[in-house]
Amino acid sequence: MDLSQILPIPDVMQAKRVIAFSPHPDDNEMGAGGTLAKLAQTGTEILWAVASDGSVGTEDNATSTNSLAAVRRQEQEDAVRLLGGYGVEWMGFTDTHLRDNPQSLEFKVVKLIRSYHPDFVFCPDPWLPYEAHPDHRTLGHAVSTALLMVNFPLAYPETGAAVTAPSIAYYGSAWPNTTVDISDTFQRKLEALMAHKSQFIPPFDQQIQMYLTLQAVSLGESIGVARGEAFKVLTHHHLHFNVDAWKS
Repeated sequence: MDLSQILPIPDVMQAKRVIAFSPHPDDNEMGAGGTLAKLAQTGTEILWAVASDGSVGTEDNATSTNSLAAVRRQEQEDAVRLLGGYGVEWMGFTDTHLRDNPQSLEFKVVKLIRSYHPDFVFCPDPWLPYEAHPDHRTLGHAVSTALLMVNFPLAYPETGAAVTAPSIAYYGSAWPNTTVDISDTFQRKLEALMAHKSQFIPPFDQQIQMYLTLQAVSLGESIGVARGEAFKVLTHHHLHFNVDAWKS
């Protein structure tokens, strides 16, 4: 069934106010950096909302969680400046522990949406097959749940007044329905990603840049441009009791 005439897919490039939810520092850059940079160029206000401190993302036994969290905070701030973000909201959870606090996470997501009034949110697709990281799955589900709740005044009343539910762009999705031309901002995406030096050390830094370049070229070819970035874009109406949403 084609739902497009009943529930049209919104145009992500028309977004004027965005919250980009990230499980850890670097995920927004990896999944949506080119599009977020392009939106920023058009005057869109973009708030980075980073759920966890990224304090366990290392293979270095000599590094402490506190020192790594401080490094990753600075790396995230540097990356946002490169991409043109409005600022960073640190949500205060510990790396790998989002699933231990699902209600608190949902509460904070709802509160952020109600206070910032975005017309679009970005986050990882929690239904990505083979996604093993619990923080990605948990945050994606929390943001999806929040979209159903923010316009109900009796839901989470302590988080503020009800607002119109934004649309959502899932990055890292196996069933994308939107490809954005990021030919002009792809290099900036890579530069912002490489600002996360603690995460992309040789030879992995070159490997990930090669992978992302090949991916962007392939996606670009699908819409006749040099570089592309793909998303599953939906409205909140797609996210409840809709067996055809995955095909939308």
